Amino acid sequence: MNFFHVNEHQVSSLRINALQGVIFFLILAIVARLFHLQIMQNDTYMAMGMEQRSVIRDIRPERGRIFALTSADEGGDYYPLAVNKVYYEISVNPSIITRPQNVTDIFVEVLALEEDEAEKVLKKVKKTEASFEMIAKDVSREKVELLKERFEELRFDINKGKTDEEKIESVEDLGLNFYKNILRYYPDKEIGSHILGFLGYGDDGYSRVGKYGLEGYFEHELAGDGGQIVGEADVAGRLVSSNEGKSVENGLDFVLTIDRTVQYAACKALEKSLAEYDAESGTVIIMETKTGAIRAMCNYPSFDPNNYSDVDSADVFNNNAVYHSYEPGSVMKAISMAIAIDQGKVEPDSTYKDEGEIKFAGGKVIRNAGNEEYGLVDMKEVLASSINTGVVHATSEINNKIYEDYMKKFGFGESSGLGISQDLSGNISSLAKEGDIFKATASYGQGITVTAMQMVNAINVIANRGKLVQPYLVSQVMQDDEVIDEHQPTVIRQVIDTATASKVSAMMVHVVDSGHAGKAAVDGYYVAGKTGTAQVANSETGRYDDEKTIHNFVGFAPNDDPKFTMIVKLDYPTAARYSSDTAAPLFGEIAKFLLEYYQIPPKR
Repeated sequence: MNFFHVNEHQVSSLRINALQGVIFFLILAIVARLFHLQIMQNDTYMAMGMEQRSVIRDIRPERGRIFALTSADEGGDYYPLAVNKVYYEISVNPSIITRPQNVTDIFVEVLALEEDEAEKVLKKVKKTEASFEMIAKDVSREKVELLKERFEELRFDINKGKTDEEKIESVEDLGLNFYKNILRYYPDKEIGSHILGFLGYGDDGYSRVGKYGLEGYFEHELAGDGGQIVGEADVAGRLVSSNEGKSVENGLDFVLTIDRTVQYAACKALEKSLAEYDAESGTVIIMETKTGAIRAMCNYPSFDPNNYSDVDSADVFNNNAVYHSYEPGSVMKAISMAIAIDQGKVEPDSTYKDEGEIKFAGGKVIRNAGNEEYGLVDMKEVLASSINTGVVHATSEINNKIYEDYMKKFGFGESSGLGISQDLSGNISSLAKEGDIFKATASYGQGITVTAMQMVNAINVIANRGKLVQPYLVSQVMQDDEVIDEHQPTVIRQVIDTATASKVSAMMVHVVDSGHAGKAAVDGYYVAGKTGTAQVANSETGRYDDEKTIHNFVGFAPNDDPKFTMIVKLDYPTAARYSSDTAAPLFGEIAKFLLEYYQIPPKR
């Protein structure tokens, strides 16, 4: 028996109402969720969206360039010593390349690939499962432009007969990538590398920073300051808008005082002399007498800053013109004689009876080279024959503190202020000790150390009528091809009287004309100079090495109105015993070139 009777129409109505209720609540839930997301959480999701679309791109600054002069006298054009060359790395995305053979053919043609190289490229382009394959590095801008032109032709051909949606929009969409890379380039390679230094790697292993020379000393100024672009990118990563960021500041350009012609001639002469005299290393510095401008600075052995890692030892990077401190030997006698004359203790014609040795307290004895005894001589002959005891006599009545002060006034004991890395100060601290023996040995260049830069600048005081000038390498600093700073020649101080300088320079001409320095002479000119064959202290024994000497020669020309002052230095030559046979002829060779180059007429 059926106790309940349910109308079918009633059941159907209940189901519909229930379904409607469910749909209503679902819609309500969706609306509530959308309200929560779009209204309540709007800021959060807007930020997330912006984060996905926003892009920050760093802009690398272009490093400043370094130039030499093509002719210092005529204000010639600038010659590039360190510049930036744009190269490209070329890669492909094989997974989207549709015509691998056509792509390879273009690479082969433009890059002039050999058959085996072409096969390797084709294999890379056909790796459809790969998204990245490197094709070539260090490709010039010109070749990249040609490649892009050819690939544009290929893209146009591929797009024939395709709809707008199917067409390839760019060369990059063909599966090609061109990455711009700026490399530091040094056109003159080994010539002047110690002045420049090189662009190496930083402590992090990938950033590039200047090392040694001017590249290291002016790293901040040359490097510039990077910029940023902040904006939005599309789904393909292309920048579609930008409204903030930081502008890039390229590095400053430096114009040096170096005369490229003089630099090249001096460096080649030095290289030849090292081979001729079997020397281990050497240095030449040429400075303009009146201004202090460095026209040439060479060290040998040298290195190619383009391939700086191809050296046997990092020691070759050291600029020994300012870095190597050595006992200068007899070239210091010209300085000591200037001090003695300036103090009124002797005159060029003052005589002295040489007995071959001078004794000091404590049993110390100073003798002449080869134990020579010269008898009655004047101060001109003391300098010409390089008599140790004679210069000790000349300075014997000078107070030790006064002598030390003079040496400091000449620039010894402090860095030259040249504006280059590794500029050392040498060591004249022995002059502060009690006892006349320290001043005596220093008077002929022992017991103290100097750099070649200090030595040539001190002799330049004599050439420049008693004035110490500030040596300098940087003539101008430029920004966006506009000069923003220009060095003005600077006289630091008057060290000795003008009359003293004239007397000593005449004595130095006598050294070349009649003394040990005859091979430094140049026909038709009055050349002033002084030889020095310096002993080398052995760090292990504390005594002078019997096998090693340093030969140096310092001088200037022409004597009446000096155009240049120069030092040449040869370390540990074995082919000749004295600097009169090694450094002096090297000086004479370069001096002859300079007098002709500067078109200075002969006067004798």
